[in-house]
Amino acid sequence: MTYRFHLTLATLAGLTFAALPMSAAADENLLGYTVGAETLPKGASEAYFWLTDHSGKRRGSYSAQYLRAEYEYGITNSLSGAIYLNGYRHSYDCGTVGCAGPVGQGEITGSLHRTQLSGFSLELKKMLLSPYKDDLGVALYGEVTYDTVDPITGEKGQGYEVEAKLILQRPYLDGQLQWVTNLELEAESWRPQAGGGTEFAVAPRLRSGVSYRFAPNWSIGAEGWIDAEILRPAGESWQFDHWDFFAGPSLHYGGKTWWATLTWAQQLRGSNEAADNVSGLHLADHERREIRLKLGYNF
Repeated sequence: MTYRFHLTLATLAGLTFAALPMSAAADENLLGYTVGAETLPKGASEAYFWLTDHSGKRRGSYSAQYLRAEYEYGITNSLSGAIYLNGYRHSYDCGTVGCAGPVGQGEITGSLHRTQLSGFSLELKKMLLSPYKDDLGVALYGEVTYDTVDPITGEKGQGYEVEAKLILQRPYLDGQLQWVTNLELEAESWRPQAGGGTEFAVAPRLRSGVSYRFAPNWSIGAEGWIDAEILRPAGESWQFDHWDFFAGPSLHYGGKTWWATLTWAQQLRGSNEAADNVSGLHLADHERREIRLKLGYNF
């Protein structure tokens, strides 16, 4: 199942890049995870589709695909708003010992092969300084999410998430090279449908990346991020849960009305959440690697 999905994802990405128009686009995402400071012009619209494939736990066979469909609209020349529909596809066989965590205490047990619509997100993005008019672009970003599916296990429940970002973007070489950094903070709650109380978490994150336009319409880049999570399990006090570090390359193609970005992110280090951890990675809340494909259409 996992091999066939990876082959399909690679084929889809290749066909997408080949079919895009051969001209420059505006406001495309140069990187898969780290976003730029620009907003859509007033009255402009953009549709996105995100597909993020997660694979590789400590044991067993695990893969999950995060699906997002987004519509964004330029409210003013410096303020845009967006709405997302979110879904998940889980395909795992973790047995009784679980795919992650100490033996017998894995966060994911049993088997699941299911695609589920989860919920929606609302976003606002305000550009304070333009990366081209003011040399350093600065923007503020806020997002609120309602979810009914646990992204890791696929189990039903009810969750809320608030995410805030400070976005910095600096162009070099007349815009041929772009440096982008995001300072992020997430706060979320989750209550399983099966009961057990509400869990709360706070996660600070730092992302940074560069993108270089090496040919008309084509850019190659690299990005990475480090994050941590502070958790309050149901009925317990706040405690440090984990940290992790991801990095990897990206390839971007921008046309007149279409653009696409393909990113590979590998977990390089993480805190040891399991007594049998010999890999130096955090594989309970995260996986060994992620592949993200983003498609955008301006209209």
